[in-house]
Amino acid sequence: MMVTVIFLSEHSAISNINLVVPDVPTSKLTIRNNRYKSILIWNSPERIETSAFGFGHQPFVRNRCEVSDCVIYDNEMTMPLKEYDALIFNVHELWLTELPFFKRKRHQRFIFMTQESPASMFLLDDKTLKINYFNWTMSYRSNSDISLLYGRILPGPSAPKTRVETRKLIEATHHPSAKNYAANKVHVVAWMASHCETPSLRETYVRQLGKFIPVDIYGGCGNFRCSRNNSHWLSDPKCYDMIELKYKFYLSFENSICDDYVTEKFFEILNYDIVPVVYGGANYSQIAPPHSYIDALKFTPETLAKYLKLLDDNDELYNEYFWWKGHYTVEAGVEQMVRHGFCDLCKKLHQDEGVVKSYTQLMSEWHPKNKCKYFDSWETRERQS
Repeated sequence: MMVTVIFLSEHSAISNINLVVPDVPTSKLTIRNNRYKSILIWNSPERIETSAFGFGHQPFVRNRCEVSDCVIYDNEMTMPLKEYDALIFNVHELWLTELPFFKRKRHQRFIFMTQESPASMFLLDDKTLKINYFNWTMSYRSNSDISLLYGRILPGPSAPKTRVETRKLIEATHHPSAKNYAANKVHVVAWMASHCETPSLRETYVRQLGKFIPVDIYGGCGNFRCSRNNSHWLSDPKCYDMIELKYKFYLSFENSICDDYVTEKFFEILNYDIVPVVYGGANYSQIAPPHSYIDALKFTPETLAKYLKLLDDNDELYNEYFWWKGHYTVEAGVEQMVRHGFCDLCKKLHQDEGVVKSYTQLMSEWHPKNKCKYFDSWETRERQS
């Protein structure tokens, strides 16, 4: 159905918009009415989680959201707070602002949003995460109301459905005509990092690992340099291009070992021909194909080094880690992933759920003591093993 609407926001001039309203089965989606759903970014709209998607109505159209009749605002003065359909709170920076309190309308949703791990949210307390204040969560966690992931891996038509099929595809990498992913790679392990002291103690694991196998460290934590992407302060694709050509393994090490927390450090590297060595709190077997990564937490630094040397010396074993290429698709990158999040949010705002829920245990759900693991020292663990 085609309709013409008049649209006004602080990010664009008044204009006529020909809007295609998607045909959605009413059994799946109940539209409360035909008006746009208004979303206010309460604090820190410049954070990448929101700025990468954009403001106004056009981002929903540009990204071809299934339901696109929403508008995002970054100025609370645009209309009275009680008129917004949703308020999004960047929880990681709530300590910089005050929470609004007013008589809320039944249709309003207060949304707890973060892409940070609980280990990075130490400034939050019971006063910030008030009981029954938030209605929805928007995060990387698997139990979020709206998913705001760092990436995802999707099976294609030829993806195996059984272990037997997977085994056959792995064995196919031994065929003489199969690609040799180890060809021309003269270095073994690379790592890019700018945060050198982390809750996960990844830096001490890497330091121990480096005693048994060479590890080239790029960025502020090492002696090797690579360019950065100034737009979002992420690693430049040219860095990954260089690492892909020279190295066999990349350390996709997270700064926190917390439930479900796996970032672009893992997803981005999967788009390159290099084996990721992961170090994090997510259940990687639930998000990635089997035998597509190596889990460092199943090894000590010394035994991991021995295993990497084994693969370095045996191209056939190394190539097995690429069996899944061509059978799965990796989605990564900030713009792509926030698109999924905000498109899903717009659709959900148009759903009439009846009972309005709220969270009573967010402090417990996001407390680092409950959702993260900590190590005293990898050096200590190494001596005890």
